[in-house]
Amino acid sequence: MKKIMNNILAACLLSSLIACTLDDPYMPVNPEEKPAPPVVTEYQPIALTIGANGRFDVSGSSVKIGLNGKNSTYGVCLPQIAQGHFIAEVTADKTTNFGLAIVREKNGKPDFNNYTSVSVCTESGVSTVRVLDRQDGIDNVLDNTKKINKNDYSFRYSIPLNNSYFSVPFTASTGKARIIRNKISGFFHFYVSVGKEIDGKFHENWIELAQSKDWGGQGQNYFICPIVRNGNENSTEVNFSDIRFEEFSAEDVVESSPEFDVKQRNFTWAGFPGDAMVISFNPKHCPAAAQNRQFVFWSEANFVPAWHMSNELLYCYEFAETWSDLNKGCFEPMSDRLLAYAKVDIIENNKVRKVVKYHYALVNPDYKAPYPDGIYPEVDEYYTFYADGVGVRRIEYIQKQAGQAYYRYHELSEPMVISGSSSIPSDHVKQPAFSISNLSGNRYDLYPAKPFDEVNQNVKNWKEQIYTAHLNNAPDAFSVFSYTPERPEVSPLPIENDLTWHDINYQMSHWPVDKQPYLNARYGDYDKSTATWPSQVSHSSLIGVEAKGDVSWNTAYQINSDGNKYRVYLMLLGINQPDAASDIDAYTRGWLYMGSPTNLNGVSYNPDVTGYSKREMVLMKTAGTESCQFTCNPTGAVKNPVFRIDNWIGSGNVTVKVDGKALVSDSDYLSDTVGGSLVIWLNKTISSTFSVEIIPV
Repeated sequence: MKKIMNNILAACLLSSLIACTLDDPYMPVNPEEKPAPPVVTEYQPIALTIGANGRFDVSGSSVKIGLNGKNSTYGVCLPQIAQGHFIAEVTADKTTNFGLAIVREKNGKPDFNNYTSVSVCTESGVSTVRVLDRQDGIDNVLDNTKKINKNDYSFRYSIPLNNSYFSVPFTASTGKARIIRNKISGFFHFYVSVGKEIDGKFHENWIELAQSKDWGGQGQNYFICPIVRNGNENSTEVNFSDIRFEEFSAEDVVESSPEFDVKQRNFTWAGFPGDAMVISFNPKHCPAAAQNRQFVFWSEANFVPAWHMSNELLYCYEFAETWSDLNKGCFEPMSDRLLAYAKVDIIENNKVRKVVKYHYALVNPDYKAPYPDGIYPEVDEYYTFYADGVGVRRIEYIQKQAGQAYYRYHELSEPMVISGSSSIPSDHVKQPAFSISNLSGNRYDLYPAKPFDEVNQNVKNWKEQIYTAHLNNAPDAFSVFSYTPERPEVSPLPIENDLTWHDINYQMSHWPVDKQPYLNARYGDYDKSTATWPSQVSHSSLIGVEAKGDVSWNTAYQINSDGNKYRVYLMLLGINQPDAASDIDAYTRGWLYMGSPTNLNGVSYNPDVTGYSKREMVLMKTAGTESCQFTCNPTGAVKNPVFRIDNWIGSGNVTVKVDGKALVSDSDYLSDTVGGSLVIWLNKTISSTFSVEIIPV
């Protein structure tokens, strides 16, 4: 099991008998002023159903709770007070009859008339997860906003674990319960741990029920309360061995002096904590990265990477995706809620660039494959970033030979706006919200305009397809695809668009963060859930970018070491200051149209050795440790070009001259050695032909 809580919370053991200390990464930098909670020093039992007959015993960091009587609930409130933004979790020694309650504090005592809870109990022979509450003395109000149809209550606030509903392929809990109070939205979020054996290995994570609006006032105090709930059982005893509670900041910690770096760390967005691989940028080299903008591979998004623009906005390029006639739903990494396949690793980390590998499999939310016998495609993506916040996404789409008769086309990208806990996607886009352009001056603006048919018909014929999102209070985020027969390294097949159902006004809530069953499957739509409240994390998709050619895989493929076919697609991506399309054009030109270098001195150039996958021009040193020179001949202005000199002897400490003028290290360029090569990133926009001289120091 992935001990997720160990990654994101400091343990607050019961033996402390005091409020939890907050000396962890989620301690607010500037804690809000709050009235001091009452001092509570004793455990306080509470019967949440009238007449419940229970008992409890505290031993070290464990609490044992016993309950006699059917259809009753009994718990014990810890001598700790919670308020604001917090998370609580309990671990039980049973997989049923356990739960967690949040009980309102009143005059230092638990208020019987006001609580909310999540628990697991056997109902009609089926282990069932259920949210129960009492609001101002009224049982099971649950949705006091009245947004959920009463006919959906039993579906939204209870989950039978019998593998009967789409996206719930589980038969039991694994003994944990969690509640998050999100102060941004003012909602309680309810979770129970579940698990499943996949490809011979057991994986575990959370399943979520519908949230419930907090009905308490500002500054309300709460007790954390492990509970035991009986159905038809006469008596039950549960030992809670690990009880955790933490108040933490509702947003990610802002770095005062961010540097170009990549590291794995705790990460919080929109009030939800998780684990992430984070690429940060120094605004000195990437002005668009000011205000803590980072590129994040986050556990609560299944490690699908996205630009962190603010605590209310992520921008994501999505992933590879396919479909099937054999099983329902989409086959994509957002389906992998147990993180059975999703994995992120740092491949390269040096002064000049950061490379992160993201691996995933294409399965549906039931962990069913698109092909017979459980055969599914896998994808390896390599993200290479430079200090300017611009990089290349290398997509290696791997097919399995056994599924060949069932192959379908695959999507490569679906740019989307993701809104946080107090906004909706359309709040974050300008007008136009999105544009598609090329280097020949063609351009389509989308939203509110919808020239869908023209885009689908014409853009696939462009040599470059530049997709740019125009966001409120954020930089522009762009991506570039390209297909020409003479450049198969960038794409082996034509790149087409699917622009049909897309819109900025969607609130699709099944991903990220959300772990509820796919709501729309209840009505025959197995692809998504739709948000009930504006405060739900949700996304809108702006366009589909697809490779539809040769679905039989008879051409344009390579063979890997396992004997499977795969195709490689490249995508330029980055952030840039708003309304600076010429910069994005210059990045595109520097990626695709640097031309062949001339006037070579001390280096050689082989046009068959291309550097598209890392946005670099590749040359080879031909003599000793002396300096080398060459002339670049791009087709127009280029921005921040990158050079790799193979067979480099010596360190990465070099002097660089452009057109005879010495550049300033760290300001005008970065250099480092990477595996026997010298890599140089220039921090310059250059309008035409230019010469480069590299001098060892």
